[in-house]
Amino acid sequence: MQRRHQPRIAVYTGEGASHSWTWFADIFDREYSGPVSFVDEAAIFRGALDSADVLFVSGGDTFAIAAALAEQGARLIEQFIRGGGTYIGACAGAYLLLKSSLEPLHYFNFVDAKIANLTRCLPPALQRPEKFCTAYGCRYVYHPVRGEVMMRYGTAPHEPRAVHAPLYGGSAMIASDDIEILATYAGFTAESEFLVDEPVASETLIGNVAVARKLLGSGVIYLFGPHFEHPDYPEANRIIFDCIAGARSVEPQEHQNAPVVDPAGRAAFRRFLSALSNARIVALALERSHYQWLIGAKVYDPEKIRVFLEALWARACVLEQRGLQGCCSAAQIERLNAALARCTANLHALRLDAHCGCAEELFRDLRCSSAAFMNMYFAALHAPDHDARAAAQPQPGRRAAPACRVEACHQLLY
Repeated sequence: MQRRHQPRIAVYTGEGASHSWTWFADIFDREYSGPVSFVDEAAIFRGALDSADVLFVSGGDTFAIAAALAEQGARLIEQFIRGGGTYIGACAGAYLLLKSSLEPLHYFNFVDAKIANLTRCLPPALQRPEKFCTAYGCRYVYHPVRGEVMMRYGTAPHEPRAVHAPLYGGSAMIASDDIEILATYAGFTAESEFLVDEPVASETLIGNVAVARKLLGSGVIYLFGPHFEHPDYPEANRIIFDCIAGARSVEPQEHQNAPVVDPAGRAAFRRFLSALSNARIVALALERSHYQWLIGAKVYDPEKIRVFLEALWARACVLEQRGLQGCCSAAQIERLNAALARCTANLHALRLDAHCGCAEELFRDLRCSSAAFMNMYFAALHAPDHDARAAAQPQPGRRAAPACRVEACHQLLY
């Protein structure tokens, strides 16, 4: 009999992904001690899904994600699911697999359910017009509410229960014959921010599908309209972990050797902390502005810059506290230092001229460098014990949360 292992998790961080994949890193820090990797479209093309049991695709620009993955990526993801993998899509990651005739979304028609918040005639926007809608062919995907919403979660024979999670542009789905409905939108809370009149929001959301499951081959697809992975919603997080617990995990995992300590890595790491600190200072100053940048079909705010930087800073503090800086190779860290130098230069340029044209490069560097560091961070924490780690081990079965995490970042509006 094959022995079960903790599922191997891959998180998509490629083109089109926004900052919300960092929320998966946050909840894995708290609740998960299995293997975690952060992959872009190039890694998927190279076969990253061959060594994964679960693929997470979170928020961002659905069209950009689909264009980056294209037909080859769609085929690889379908093979992954049919072969027994688990796909968990939230927000853009859910839109990606819904039925569509638009290119390049048509490569990903894995689920027949359609988008409920899709229209030719937009209702009047009460606020946040830049966040209110996105062109979808000759129609529009519109977002009636932002922030916390309430859902009825559960399937027979269990009694449905109320679950809360934030909705930041995610879908309401029209039920189709190929899905199992796990949750429907049930109401709003004091934290709900209406972008349209409440009756219109109710008509669009209430009773429609918020969470769906579909079996495909030997695998399973979970689609979440709201962000159940948001770290401020532990009950919703538990549902995510229930999905992970049901994933395949029987393949023998490669033996992981203790990381090679690179003496030069410690010096490079000190430079990394300095470069990161400088970037945080400039980003905080930029955050006081009211700038916004349209990149692809998604609007980015200055606050999102600091989400990446604080995610890096919190985990850099953890590695330093545990004496694991030397587990990061000097070459890897110097590449991050170069990316941070570009980020800081672009931050200065944007402070002087918000329309200087470097926002896209800035967010790409933030996304790519954050993903690269996350891979080093989780690899260091999952490596076999060595003397440098012995003094600061987490409790069995539960990794300690980063001591330096800046919780305020979770409260930013996305």
